[in-house]
Amino acid sequence: MYELFVLGELSIGPKHGYELQYILKSTIGPFRQISSGTLYPLMSRLVGSGFITQRDEPQEGGRPRKRYELTEAGRQRFHELMTAPLEHGTDIGLTFQFKLNFFGYVDPRVQLDTLEQYLGYLQADRKYIAELEPQVRAKPGIPEPKRAQVLRMFSHRRCVTEAEIGWVTEEIDRLKRKPVI
Repeated sequence: MYELFVLGELSIGPKHGYELQYILKSTIGPFRQISSGTLYPLMSRLVGSGFITQRDEPQEGGRPRKRYELTEAGRQRFHELMTAPLEHGTDIGLTFQFKLNFFGYVDPRVQLDTLEQYLGYLQADRKYIAELEPQVRAKPGIPEPKRAQVLRMFSHRRCVTEAEIGWVTEEIDRLKRKPVI
C-alpha cells in the first residue's frame, strides 16, 4: 500500500525522502503516522528492485540529502498497482484513498473499476452489519449495557458506510457521464 503511494508521488516528479514522508503524513491524517523506520526501508527496497533511483545531493554544512526519482520500471509498477483489484483483508480504505489520490494519472476505466470495487466492498460491509445487528438484538446472555453500545457502534458504522456509498456512487455516475476523449 505504501509502495503505491511512493511510486505515485514520484510519478509526479523527483522528491527527497523527507518530502515523501511529509506528503504521506498529510495524506493519511494526524492520527495515523508512518515512521522513518517504515518509509526508508521501503524506499531502499524500491531502489533495489529498480523501481526508483536514489541520488545524493550535497548540502552546505550537512549530510547530503537523498533525492528519489521514478524509473520506467517504477512507472510500470505504479500502473500495475493502480490497476490491481482492491484486496480484502488489507487496509482497503487507505489503499482506496491512495488510489483516489492518483486518479489523475490513470485511465478513466481504471478509475471506474477502482470505484466499483470499493463500492462492492462498502455494500458487503453494509450487508454484514444488517445481518449481524438482528443477531445481537436477539442473542440472550449479552448484558443490556453492552448490547446497547454494540448497537450504537453498528449505527455509527452504518451511517459512515451509507455516506461513503453515496459519495462513491456519485463519482461512478460522474465518470460514466464524462465524455470519452
